[in-house]
Formats: sequence, C-alpha cells, structure tokens
Amino acid sequence: MRWDSVHDGRTAFLSCMRAMCAPGTPIEIPCVPQLCELTELDSAAALLLALLDRGLSLGVSGGDAARRVAAMVVADTGATSAGVSEADWVLVHGAAADTIARARRGSPLAPETGATLVIAAAGEPHPMSITGPGVCDRATVLVPLDAVAVHAFTAANSQPPCGVDLLIVTANCVIGLPRSVSLGVA
Repeated sequence: MRWDSVHDGRTAFLSCMRAMCAPGTPIEIPCVPQLCELTELDSAAALLLALLDRGLSLGVSGGDAARRVAAMVVADTGATSAGVSEADWVLVHGAAADTIARARRGSPLAPETGATLVIAAAGEPHPMSITGPGVCDRATVLVPLDAVAVHAFTAANSQPPCGVDLLIVTANCVIGLPRSVSLGVA
C-alpha cells in the first residue's frame, strides 16, 4: 500500500492528538509509509510526515536507519535538519535518556518552544504510574521506557511550563506523554 499524504497523514495526526489527550494510552497508527524495515521507525515516520512542515526542524538520535528515515521525512515535508538541542522535533531510536536531557525545553515566556521527541521504541513496556491532566487520579500504564529515561523526562519537565513532550511509537501504536504529566516506575 502506498502512503497517501492527505488521507494517511490526517489519520496519523488524529492518532497523535488522541494519544496526547489520553496520556499513557496506546493509540493505534492504522497506516505507515513503509520507508523502513524497522516497524517502530516506520510508525515514527508516519507521525513525523503528518506533523512536520516548512518552518519546523528535525533532529535525530540513533543509528543509520534513523538518520535515513529522518532524511526522507525532511525531504518530503520541507522541514530542516537541526541538532538535538536546537530542534523543534527529535526522532529517537535507541536509548532515549541522553536525548531527552539534551532536548530544547523552551523558556517561561515561550514554553511552546520546548521540543517534542518521537521515540521509536522496540523494547518491552514497563509498568509506570502516571498522574496529571487527562489521567483519572493515578493510573498504571505500560510504557516502553527504561527507568533512566523516565528520570530524564521528570528532570526535563521539572520547571513548568517548560519541558519536553514525548510521543512513544511502537510497531503499531503511539503513546503520548505531554510535559504536564508525572511518571513513576510502578
């Protein structure tokens, strides 16, 4: 099946919005562009193709496959390439803690300039406790992040409203973790 930038892009966009409105909840990504043999990177590409355009920048943290996917996304969307600490969006494949720590957090006067990281995760999910807007009381969710990445996420978001947002992508779903939520290892 061929990726339709309008129809499939809109579907991927809606998956992202649903994921950010229901933090910690896996939301299906129904269609991917088939740019990469690694399914988690292909799903990440679907989100980036739907969300990036001219005027935005994309950084990348990962190996050759992640760099190839990022280059294709940049070419297709008109976004520019940037380093992790300057990018609006960052594609992460592999260990995420260092990249979360280096990502742009915005400022008190412009918190919206904090980065969004799209983490292509192939690892096993771990139980996490989550609280914050969009979560009823305290919930336990399964998130494919290790304890070091959870600590980095907590540290990056320790001075609200500044921080980073995460879209964690697996082979067929996206899990949103906006900067307004708190995570703990359950």
